Amino acid sequence: MKDYIKDSKFLNEHAIEFGNERIEAILIPALGSNLLSLKSKKKGIELLRTPKTLADYNKAPILYGMPILFPPNRIEDGIFTYKETTYTFPINEGEKHNHIHGFLHDKPWKVLRKEVSEEGIFIITEFLSSDFPFLYKYFPRDFKVNMTYSLLEEALDIKMEIHNLGRESFPWGAGYHTIFNFPLVPESNYSDCQIDLPVNTQWELNERSLPTGKFTRMDMGEIQKRLVGEGRKYDNIFSHDAEIKPINEAILTDSKAGMQVRYQADQHFKYWVLFNKAGFLCPEPYTWLTNAPNLDIPTEITGVQELQPGETIQLNTKLLLKEI
Repeated sequence: MKDYIKDSKFLNEHAIEFGNERIEAILIPALGSNLLSLKSKKKGIELLRTPKTLADYNKAPILYGMPILFPPNRIEDGIFTYKETTYTFPINEGEKHNHIHGFLHDKPWKVLRKEVSEEGIFIITEFLSSDFPFLYKYFPRDFKVNMTYSLLEEALDIKMEIHNLGRESFPWGAGYHTIFNFPLVPESNYSDCQIDLPVNTQWELNERSLPTGKFTRMDMGEIQKRLVGEGRKYDNIFSHDAEIKPINEAILTDSKAGMQVRYQADQHFKYWVLFNKAGFLCPEPYTWLTNAPNLDIPTEITGVQELQPGETIQLNTKLLLKEI
């Protein structure tokens, strides 16, 4: 089958289905521009955790597909101050009194472009802050975010562009809460599966899942271990070291399924969070450390960056499917 794009319905929302001979995917603009399905057609494997019903999705939207995080992960007490401007987010993790995962993943996005060309498939969506005036009480800046999904053969390129449309700079952090089925197929055991991360530093967390500022350096081999048993749980923050491993990618392998996913991120993504529950695994690339603006650590370590008026930052990731 040649490259294709078609409109359909999924979870009672407008869906964009697209694919080629190797990959089939479903994007839902109204649900945070979420990539809710990514299938290997030859293997017949759904790689992402996909909801069966709208009720399932509504119970925990952040645990399906590939939610876009801006800002990523937790903000202590939902508040930080940067250069005399205070940013206040709603507390949505009540038991720990944090804000978590930002405000892009649950808002409707616009579709700017859908195209099949000789180069492949291209879909562009847009989030414009001025379309949601109530957000100014959380993030008092004008900006837009464009997502570009480009499918060519067995690779899905995902580009995020953050544009400062205002007259003042602002701090920014971004990431993805990508939820893979893991093991990739039900007949696989955890002993068939492996996650490799390009990291050598693990951050210590307190009882609120916030970094204490302390970290442990370790040999990469110490955390490149097989996931053995359903009882092994992760909710950890790691740093990527480009000098030790220049290619910034998480690799998920299910030997019994004969499938490997290589999740590549550019060098803006200095951190990986690894989170799991029974049946799924989330390798999450971040541009800043959890709670970064509130940490008394230099910004070159926390990843806090500033976007100037009229400036745009481009962040690139890729999902590469391989049969093994």
